[in-house]
Amino acid sequence: MKLEAVSVGIVVADAIARVVIGTPEKGKLALVDEILLCSGGSAASTGYALARFAVPTAVIGRIGADGFGDFLVSETTRHGAESHFIRDANARTSATQVLVDETGERTFLHAIGANANLCPEDVPLEALQARGARLLHLAGFYALTKMDNPNGEPAKELFARAKKLGFTTSLDNVWDATGQWSRIKNVLPYTDIFCPSIHDAAQITGQSEPLEIAKALFEMGVQKIVALKIGEAGSLICYRQGQTHRLESLPVQAVDGTGSGDAFIAGFLAGFLRNQNLLRCGQLGNAAGAMCVQAIGAMTGITDWANLEQMADTVKEKS
Repeated sequence: MKLEAVSVGIVVADAIARVVIGTPEKGKLALVDEILLCSGGSAASTGYALARFAVPTAVIGRIGADGFGDFLVSETTRHGAESHFIRDANARTSATQVLVDETGERTFLHAIGANANLCPEDVPLEALQARGARLLHLAGFYALTKMDNPNGEPAKELFARAKKLGFTTSLDNVWDATGQWSRIKNVLPYTDIFCPSIHDAAQITGQSEPLEIAKALFEMGVQKIVALKIGEAGSLICYRQGQTHRLESLPVQAVDGTGSGDAFIAGFLAGFLRNQNLLRCGQLGNAAGAMCVQAIGAMTGITDWANLEQMADTVKEKS
């Protein structure tokens, strides 16, 4: 199969419980509406959504030799992506307990597991390029020990090698529980597209206003595009050369926000790979995020490219 995109990084089995109102006392039981087992992790969610949006995509990550790992392999096939998972005999598959409250807000309990062992050598860039891949997306920075420590050097080396081969590089991160936000800075000069949440980007830059955050990220080295995910306030999309678009979010009923940021990136990158202009890429990103939050789990609400385009047509630019 010909490839266009490669999504590398954290892959996770998500056990999602909703609706969670508080927590029970020790030794006691509380009931929820449902508990679902879903594929998750930003590399998987973005890669699977890209595949749903008709972009041939390979997903690369590490999983354990366990039941959660078997489940993730089957999910990759089900979503139409190509699995390049490495079975790790010395670690369990990464898993997250997701607690969703009545507003759709999420709380996470996470075990890093095999994701901690993912390294640049796991990504066969030359072989992927030979099959047509032209975009490399690294997802989950700050939760990939052998990619982001020390000081982001392994991820930097991966991106530098990818750029020499002609790949467009795209970067996403998770919240850094250690507070060592500065280690991403070495990777940014090798990053063409960076799509952080505004909360994470504020920690990285020390800024709080969206335009100032984007400006600071370009000063840190981002090469082409900063796309800030701002939740209910929509998004801010900026070219390094100065073109900027503020986009409204779509007014949908949010059921579960799991994977919405990953869906945004998939919609944005699907547009980028189709040579859409910056505004349209942002509209597609916002539409994909809105598509995601209307159902439980990272992938349940993701449909297809035709539906995404229809939703994107309704995304408005702020005046």
